[in-house]
Amino acid sequence: MTPAPVHHRTSNARPEEPPPEDGVLVGVDLRGIQDYVYSGRRILDAVGRAALVAELTDTSDPVHGVADLIPERCLILRDAGGALTAVLPDRESARHLVSRYTRRLRDRAGELTPVVALVPFGARGPADGGEPEAPDLDTALAVLPARLRRARRYMSALHTPAHGYGVTAICSVGGGPAESVDSSRSEHDRVAADVVRARGIGRRWHREHSRAWLTDAVTASGDPNLALPMEVDRLGRDHGGVSRVAVVHVDVNGLGATLAEYRDRVGDPDRPGSGALAQRSLSTRIVGLTEGLARALVRAVAATVRVDPGEAPYVPDRWHGGRITLDHEPPGPVRLPVRPIVVAGDDLTVLCDARLALSMTRYAMEWLDADPERIEDPEDPRAALHRVLATARGMSGRTVVRGGRRHVTFVPTVGVGIAVQPVGAPLSLGYDLCETMCRMAKDDRAVRIEDDPAAAEEHAVAWTTRFDGVDRVRRRLEADLREDPPRTARPMSGGEFSRFLDRYLRAGGPLADDTARNRGWLVSSLVPLLESGADPAPELARRARATGRPVALPKDWSRGELLDAVGVMDLYTDPGLAETSCRGGGGGR
Repeated sequence: MTPAPVHHRTSNARPEEPPPEDGVLVGVDLRGIQDYVYSGRRILDAVGRAALVAELTDTSDPVHGVADLIPERCLILRDAGGALTAVLPDRESARHLVSRYTRRLRDRAGELTPVVALVPFGARGPADGGEPEAPDLDTALAVLPARLRRARRYMSALHTPAHGYGVTAICSVGGGPAESVDSSRSEHDRVAADVVRARGIGRRWHREHSRAWLTDAVTASGDPNLALPMEVDRLGRDHGGVSRVAVVHVDVNGLGATLAEYRDRVGDPDRPGSGALAQRSLSTRIVGLTEGLARALVRAVAATVRVDPGEAPYVPDRWHGGRITLDHEPPGPVRLPVRPIVVAGDDLTVLCDARLALSMTRYAMEWLDADPERIEDPEDPRAALHRVLATARGMSGRTVVRGGRRHVTFVPTVGVGIAVQPVGAPLSLGYDLCETMCRMAKDDRAVRIEDDPAAAEEHAVAWTTRFDGVDRVRRRLEADLREDPPRTARPMSGGEFSRFLDRYLRAGGPLADDTARNRGWLVSSLVPLLESGADPAPELARRARATGRPVALPKDWSRGELLDAVGVMDLYTDPGLAETSCRGGGGGR
């Protein structure tokens, strides 16, 4: 198995050295990461900027990272998630590190804004004098988040173009002054220098991801050369079909609480800072889980690709007989309709053909729910994370029931938000929408937990096919939920989501009949009745008399679920991804 590229690493300080009793805690938090990553229209821009964020907190790589900025007497406590936390012996060395780091940040990614806080700690305080503000390192770590929030409220003015200098061209990505021309495509982009730099990094990471995720990938038929797409235009395109892409955001539920609980249970009270070091180790495992899920999604889609003689490569729909034609320009590679982007280590966003979004979401949840004891690969990130948390004193797992079997796993649940948008729409819009859907799903899960603690063992999902702005989409969904009965069943738990797909969108139901007559009746007759709240029984009886057979609605169907199903009936393709989710491989590092 080819390992995924590991961009997370170990500290430059020797782990056996105890944290100092006196010094200065330095916290740097990068502000506006998501806006920075998804501000362009190209996948390459998003991949490159996500890679740049990772490298700007990579304290072990002296070539692409920031290891050359870290002094010898420095203990790194965190270098992930767009944040850097370090311990230095005195204020002078702390300020020196901050000045060099912020200059590097300004040179390489000027659109990111660093938020900095310093907390002197210890009985004697920093080596160069000054009063300590915390008695020990653990107290300083507890104070640091509030200091960063305070610093965020008093931001200095950002850099702006100097008066008197005319702007002759506008950067096609950021909107600022263009400084270079990117000729990598047929239409030459006028872009800022940092965009060119990020695209160069993006191409390097793209090659690494393609090699790690697609080497030895197995397809359903044929032996094509597979590749990941670098352009949004390579997703969601099909002649006579739907030209829409989906942006899927996957976020671990309760990650902060899990990290804090692990720190408290594993840390040694007699060794200040030991809990933070243990927390950093667990964060690395979470990063591995995120990258493992990205790899598993890519290889699961690759496993469904068919390359038959005389036909264009495609992904089949096993229930409805349709297919997703893949982008292929002979003799070049076959491009998969999916591109995961890992941002700040633990943030996974997937761009894909909209028709695969629901199936991929189901696959992701079942992959996370797999029994760790039955995973054959010992390096699988699910098994590794499970072992680490299971051995922590007092940590509790969750119970998963699948196929009549019950097992316990310490792999966390996730919240998933899905946004569908036309090809060519800004990635920033899709990301904002899917992040909003993810937040609504996680909030709904929190409310359910208050009524039933068992809901904590479930994933959470919400989606939207509207793209007329975040506020309007959220207000529309909230208004539909307030109706009696509700006009939507979203957000859903993971179990509800799987049952929804099986009951409403598989073969045999009313939505599986894609004839023009049936679709016309659904859209023009049944949906208006459901939206108005009227009783659809008379219309269902009339339809049964007209067709000579009863309307095949699921047992105990609801208005909200049926309206949700109609909204995505053209956007659901099931190539059989879930059938591979319990197998041993797929996510190793």
